[in-house]
Amino acid sequence: MSDTQYNRHPIPFIIGALIVAMAPHIGRLPPWIVAWCISMWGYMLLSIRFQWPRPNRIWQLILTIAGIAALLATYRARLGPDSYLGLLAVMAAIKPFEITTHRHCMITIFVAYFIVITSLFQTETLLMALYMILSIFFTTAALIRVNAPHSGLKTDLKLSGLIVAEALPLMVILFLLFPRIPGSVLSWSRWHAATSGFSDTLRPGGISQILQDPGVAFRAAFDADVPAADQLYWRGLVFDRFDGRQWQRAHGAPLRQSASPVPTDDTTRYTITLEPHRHRWLFALDRPLRAPAGATLDVNYILSNRRPVQRRMQYRMVSHLQDSGMDQASANATDAFLSIRGNPRARRLAEKLGQTHDTALEKAQQALQYFQTNAFVYTLAPPLLGADPIDSFLFETRRGYCEHFATAMAFMMRAMNVPARLVGGYLGGEFNPYGNYLIVKQSDAHVWVEIWQRHSGWIRIDPTAAVAPDRVARALSNVLASGQTRLAGLTAWVHRLRLGWDNISSQWQAWFSGYAYRQQQALLARLGISSAGLGRTAKALGLMAGLLCLSVAALLAWHLRSARVKPDRVHALYHRFCSRLQHAGLPARHPGMGPRDYANQATARRPDLINEIAAITDLYIRLRYGNANGADPEVFKQFQMRVNAFKPKPSTCTGENHPS
Repeated sequence: MSDTQYNRHPIPFIIGALIVAMAPHIGRLPPWIVAWCISMWGYMLLSIRFQWPRPNRIWQLILTIAGIAALLATYRARLGPDSYLGLLAVMAAIKPFEITTHRHCMITIFVAYFIVITSLFQTETLLMALYMILSIFFTTAALIRVNAPHSGLKTDLKLSGLIVAEALPLMVILFLLFPRIPGSVLSWSRWHAATSGFSDTLRPGGISQILQDPGVAFRAAFDADVPAADQLYWRGLVFDRFDGRQWQRAHGAPLRQSASPVPTDDTTRYTITLEPHRHRWLFALDRPLRAPAGATLDVNYILSNRRPVQRRMQYRMVSHLQDSGMDQASANATDAFLSIRGNPRARRLAEKLGQTHDTALEKAQQALQYFQTNAFVYTLAPPLLGADPIDSFLFETRRGYCEHFATAMAFMMRAMNVPARLVGGYLGGEFNPYGNYLIVKQSDAHVWVEIWQRHSGWIRIDPTAAVAPDRVARALSNVLASGQTRLAGLTAWVHRLRLGWDNISSQWQAWFSGYAYRQQQALLARLGISSAGLGRTAKALGLMAGLLCLSVAALLAWHLRSARVKPDRVHALYHRFCSRLQHAGLPARHPGMGPRDYANQATARRPDLINEIAAITDLYIRLRYGNANGADPEVFKQFQMRVNAFKPKPSTCTGENHPS
């Protein structure tokens, strides 16, 4: 094939494959890289359409240097998956300019395949898996076009679909049986790890973005009924040190496990499926009784994993649903929860409110009453605060969300000489009736206060519920164990569809992401391969090789059968054509008579059918003898249509039916 043919035929298909492969990464790429790809690919397509000149080698080199320089300026020394993906996108945008030969086409196609593979490191959801199959389908169609530029688009797509369908069972066999090692390579570093929105520090306004994030934080499946909605406070972090502007995370000694039996009347058992967030802390219902395997529980009831959560993880939990009476911290340990700095006006206000009350709960009630009677407003877009943020919030803006109210509440309690701390986590969740679990989203993030009461321990106080009960009600309104919904009509149908898809997707991720070394060993044991070490690996490889050979043999047999069936279909249609001529009064075709001789004999007797007989005979000869590589689908379709439409009537003229 000449260079001109390459310039005209495969490049648009290659660019289309690159666009489809790159689409899932658009949200992770800087805007200039997206604009870079659009401009480069757009110019290339326009140059093909209007015969514009392509950049020569010097300009290609200049573009390459400019792209790399822009990458260095964007990512600096932060080498990681995002920078590698950016480099791949920049190079993929320039690569079509170099296509002048078959080799260049093939290399660019392989780049598209590589981009498809990187999608697996971004996310392992079912939707991404389906999209990857679609992307491979289009890339394979472009590969077929490169090697067969004169074939039709429909033929390319059909062949590509056939190739992908044949590869799927082989892919499943390799995924299930290819030997894995403990802690596989993919578990070392997960590219797609998200963030929980919480960090080691907390200041008013710090989680405003997470409250608007619809992403899933975790899912919780309960062994029995879902607890009451007002008990669904998911504990994550505790913040105890306050410097006047922000809070620092608390660090406590490990919790001593009690030897006494755990009461069962107010405990709940459940399973958490936590999405990756790159930190060590785990979430559980307030209060967790013990840590899951590989984690620790401290005296502040903070669950910490041994390693950062870089991939989806699942763990079992047991929680006690009481607020108090379970704390091991002594009164002396609460001195650290009395420290305050700055904000003199808030300090004086708190001292005034608490001077006539003795107990911690009474003082807390006074602070809550102040919020309720002074026109405070819950909003996700509060104004900026001053140098003393609590003073600004209490006396000037009076607008904020859970962090603002919790921070002000904890400060006021400490000013009243009541130990207080902040707890960051989530509130509520949405019940999925199709999977019987709660979906806790990032937008359910919440911050509340705990105060120390003598002889009772730490008690939860939620000032947001006092100021904006509708906000808490919204967070808890989705917890409907019966699966009911307040929506109606099309909105309710879409909502149910979303929940159903979430169930399917979560089941897929649990299987796909969780299929590691131990799961493979369990599968092999069920298949009768129970030896250890190299023996098990050899047997697994032997089983995999055997299944692959059987699959390849089945595919070859299917192709050979298809190759035999196609000529038989052609012969069956031609036999139908001959039978219809015979029913029209013409003599039957002798077995040794060729199609051309039979056509001449038939047209001699029925010259009125000469056009139809000649066209059908020519098509039959082309299909039967003209193409060594197999029948042309378009020719066969035309042949089939003509034979089905050929319905000659018997001639009334004796001279036409019998020669003189």
